[in-house]
Amino acid sequence: MGNIFDFIDWRGDLSFEQDPFHEVDAAIFSAVSYVELDKIVSEDPAEQILLKDAFEKFQGYLNEPKYRNLGRVIPDEVLLLFGKMSKCRRYASLRMSAYVNHVDEQSEEQFAAVTFQNDKGELYIVYRGTDDTIVGWKEDFNIAYMDVIPAQEAAKKYLSGVSAVLKGKIRLMGHSKGGNLAIYSAVRCGKRIQKRIEGVYNMDGPGFLPEFLSLGDYQAISDRAFWYLPHESMIGTLLCHGTNEYVIKSTNRGIMQHDFFSWEVMGKELLKEDSLSKESLIVHQAIDQCMKKLTVAQRKQFVSIVFDALETTEAKTLSQISARNLKSIIDSVKNADPESKKLLMGMGKLVLKTVRENR
Repeated sequence: MGNIFDFIDWRGDLSFEQDPFHEVDAAIFSAVSYVELDKIVSEDPAEQILLKDAFEKFQGYLNEPKYRNLGRVIPDEVLLLFGKMSKCRRYASLRMSAYVNHVDEQSEEQFAAVTFQNDKGELYIVYRGTDDTIVGWKEDFNIAYMDVIPAQEAAKKYLSGVSAVLKGKIRLMGHSKGGNLAIYSAVRCGKRIQKRIEGVYNMDGPGFLPEFLSLGDYQAISDRAFWYLPHESMIGTLLCHGTNEYVIKSTNRGIMQHDFFSWEVMGKELLKEDSLSKESLIVHQAIDQCMKKLTVAQRKQFVSIVFDALETTEAKTLSQISARNLKSIIDSVKNADPESKKLLMGMGKLVLKTVRENR
């Protein structure tokens, strides 16, 4: 079977007039959002650049490390994908604008987004998932105890700003944390903007607490919210999802199925499985049990323990953490206070117990 590269070979000659937006487009846009577009795409929604021109401009910056080195967690193939999109009819003439990339260690926020607009005037607003920065990963963990993380509020503000300038129907999407941000912004944007939303696509991104999904504002868009999880998903099974959930086939195994280039494609569809794997469900149940057992304060304490240990390495990105850093991480955990050690041991035992019970 093919992947999103093959889709462009098969159907990249078809415009959005000939072949309207579909789920494979959502995967492609979510993937290309990881490309660094600083100095290439304007932050101003009204200042648009054709995708093919953006790629040509991008090539002039490849001698700068931040444009060609995406880090440990982002596949290098996204750069090839950007180039492939620039050479096919379907994507080359899309207009790009409103590129934002903001990382703030003080507020523990990592947020990036970009908007595409086709010749029909449709808007594709894409939120980037977690990048290589440690602060970005800490923000993801903060979802376990915070009602709202900074990136979610940034996503809401971004949608409001773009929709005020650019008219047309709206589709929101993102991979990993980006998918969570797409759902959150669609729920919190207000009825006026919600009326313009045609679809929201969470591509293997975390869900929400049950209270969020019971909100009237979520119910108002629930039939337009689509959740995609690879068969052995580990990231996307976190927390709770809506009802429009699809399990997709992947050529990878385990956590590596989070890689969108491993998702199988035929025509304009992501190929489907009947259900999540047993291993994926066990992970979901183990985390769910931990969430129910721990208080909000204990969840916060756990996140602090983990990232305080990482901070001892003085690394700013996951790529900067090497085997040489492991000793400082281990020493930090060893030197933690008795209460923190007890919490870590308790969580470990609970996870192991859940795994054994569900094998």
